[in-house]
Amino acid sequence: MAEPAEQLYVFSKDAVLRSIATLEQQPIHEHFSGYLAILRALTIGKGLEAVKVTDIREFHERYLHVLGAPDRSPYVRPFKSRGKGLALFNPNVAGSYSPASIRADRPLAEVVEIHGTNREASYTLKDGHAAAAFKNLLRERKVPVGALVAFLYRDYGFRLEQPSIETVTELFRQEFGLTGSAGTPTFNALFFTDYGDFYEADFTLAEEGVQNA
Repeated sequence: MAEPAEQLYVFSKDAVLRSIATLEQQPIHEHFSGYLAILRALTIGKGLEAVKVTDIREFHERYLHVLGAPDRSPYVRPFKSRGKGLALFNPNVAGSYSPASIRADRPLAEVVEIHGTNREASYTLKDGHAAAAFKNLLRERKVPVGALVAFLYRDYGFRLEQPSIETVTELFRQEFGLTGSAGTPTFNALFFTDYGDFYEADFTLAEEGVQNA
């Protein structure tokens, strides 16, 4: 019997809205986005290239930018440490992740080491960064990974034979360096699997023009 052909799928609007509602209830610090950006950049660069603020900005453009949002608040996140609710925020990514903004008393300073100043600044992860992120950025509450994946990939399609939240989560894990002997402990420290909250109807065939994840 022939294998089913791959088709391009996207998350349904309902799945994305449900996922946002779930994330809104999580006490996730806003700098968790930057931590994810650094994990992704280290994976893409295979740990050989310095992570710069441009990598953090690229993550924001790819996953947090909202088409049609005002220039003064082009990005969105469904979590923040002060209050709850989907919130737009300002475009000054460089300022938010500058050495001055990540002072010793800030949660991200427990997770990330910054080297250099201004545009020359680069970012590395401290030893034990996953445990530090769990404590300081997540307030010791793991993130429902399916909900996060549906939010981050809300504007992207997946070319799959049979769509499932498990399959798309695996793509997320590969992109962010959360697989293998090095990445799996980080994944386990930060996330829990909420696969039971997703259904076959949460995926629909994509229309023309949707970008692949």
